[in-house]
Amino acid sequence: MQLTWFRPIWVLLLVFLVTLVGAARPAAAQSAALDGLRQLARQPQPDSSRVLLLCRISDQYWALRTDSAEAYARQALALARRAHDQHGEGEALNRLGAALRERNLARALELFQESLRIAEARHDLPLQAQNLRSIGIIYVYLRDRQQGLSYYFQALRIGRQLRAERRVVIELSNIGLAYDLYNQLDSAAYYQRQAYDLARRLHTPTNYILYGLGQVARKQGRPTEALSYYRRSIRESAVMQHARGLNFAYVGLATLYQQQGRLDSSVYYARLGCQAAQYNGFLRGVLNASTLLTQDFKRRGPADSALKYQGLMLTMKDTLFGQEKVMRLQSINYQARQREQQAAVDNMALKTRYRMYGLLAGLAGLLLLLGLLVRHDRQQQRANAALQASLAELKTTQFQLVQREKMAFLGELTAGVAHELQNPLGFVKKFAEVSTDLVDEINGAQRLARDGRLEREILDGLKQNIMNISQHGQRATAIIKGMLEHARTGSAPREATDLNALVEENLRLAYQGMQNQYPDFQATLTTQLAPALPLVAVIAPDLGRVLLNLCSNALYAVRQRAQQPPSAGYQPEVAVTTQLLPGTVEIRVRDNGTGISESVQARIFQPFFTTKPVGEGTGLGLSLSHDIVSSGHGGTLTVESVEGQGTAFIIRLPLHS
Repeated sequence: MQLTWFRPIWVLLLVFLVTLVGAARPAAAQSAALDGLRQLARQPQPDSSRVLLLCRISDQYWALRTDSAEAYARQALALARRAHDQHGEGEALNRLGAALRERNLARALELFQESLRIAEARHDLPLQAQNLRSIGIIYVYLRDRQQGLSYYFQALRIGRQLRAERRVVIELSNIGLAYDLYNQLDSAAYYQRQAYDLARRLHTPTNYILYGLGQVARKQGRPTEALSYYRRSIRESAVMQHARGLNFAYVGLATLYQQQGRLDSSVYYARLGCQAAQYNGFLRGVLNASTLLTQDFKRRGPADSALKYQGLMLTMKDTLFGQEKVMRLQSINYQARQREQQAAVDNMALKTRYRMYGLLAGLAGLLLLLGLLVRHDRQQQRANAALQASLAELKTTQFQLVQREKMAFLGELTAGVAHELQNPLGFVKKFAEVSTDLVDEINGAQRLARDGRLEREILDGLKQNIMNISQHGQRATAIIKGMLEHARTGSAPREATDLNALVEENLRLAYQGMQNQYPDFQATLTTQLAPALPLVAVIAPDLGRVLLNLCSNALYAVRQRAQQPPSAGYQPEVAVTTQLLPGTVEIRVRDNGTGISESVQARIFQPFFTTKPVGEGTGLGLSLSHDIVSSGHGGTLTVESVEGQGTAFIIRLPLHS
């Protein structure tokens, strides 16, 4: 994307910032260095040297204008292929991927993977580290935490192996920025501090590091420190003519001012960040800045400005995250895995050939070795046959036990369903018969004489009967719905889930549902969530139903107590806590409601057992919740309660299942 209408503003801005910090000479030196490289490229020299020179020019332009960086990278790639220069081809592929990364992630990943294969074939460790970092950036963009950090740490290990301290500075800062993106602020601060100390000792640029430290300070509630870091990052990026660094720092500063409610300042710096990103061709920076501007203008106006930047934001999102590009990325990942598997097969075949050559070389001992191998093979076959028979018998026995357990549970559940459905269906039948009698009675009364009072009494009774039929029909429907939920739990795959976010979401949904049902209901919601809680592999929809049910029951209990005399001075409260225990994660839902007696606690997880009035519960919620936690996740669901004081339900889930 090339937007030239604001280029004079950008140039004036750079000149102003450079003058402000009194550092025009370094910026001029960088421009002179770029001019010197371009002039050197016009002189005669070997093709391999010219390829690397064009890559250096592309590096210089990458921080300023990605379209120019792409042009020089393409020149380098074409020349390297004509000259059959594999090393130069790998370097040029990496530079071209960096230039294309912002507008075509799929193509950039292809280029980085191709460059990495060349580097691995040539045992070129510096180029391997460069591509590992570049691929890691793409996975961080895609919010793939495990893949992104894996590539970053591989690059860091190679940098330390080569003792390339300048490279180590970049890898440490990238790791810190990744942890900041995932809101692991302690880890982010740790790696950024390491990067900053090493960069200061080496006298290398710190503009990205200062931005990362500003992000940590802002998110940890230290606005004065954050402001200082962002401003230092802006000054250093301006001196270096580093448009990307300016975008990062401006957007960080605008975010800080937005959090402080200073929308005018937020708009001012977000616009500067947007201009810097547009000038550079940094689409992700344009997206971040336009998102901030959309939020600011929606809050303070005017509306047309909000619409303008919202349109820009949507355009950037479509360009960066279009479905077609995501699908192509998935295809590329699959192809890369296929190539890795093929390489493993080829490597295994090569090892097999080497073993064969060794056997041929030792022909003298072949007969003895063959005899031993045959004997071992027969023993192995007999052992395998015995193991297979034992395994088949074990599977058959296990299947029979599971089937028996299922049939026993099915019989118990079927009996419970039949028993529970008898009550609402009996009421439906009874009230239907009474309604028929009432209709006959009113028809007979009308034939004799019209009596308005009698007609109203009969119609009122008929209306009440119809309401009773509807109520008990809904109860039968709820029982069947609960049974269907019992039948379908555990079918979805497990995924790594943020339990803190899941807990907060379902507590909020339960409270909204209670307020929708009882508009005058108010309660205090308290959360104490462990900040360092790791992601846990769970079936999020099923566990969400459990949390929603427990929170709804807690809110129901405090409402019941609030309606009981004496209620003066009583404050309904529901508290949800999470904590990390050895090998497990605990979620506790506690209320100060009516509490549960010991006799009820013994039966509370049985299907169809409920203490709620008819029509308000089916008795399947806690039974279903217990089944999801224990059978579906290998965890436990227990209850602790003191009658008249409150109840706590405790979920414990294993960290590794």
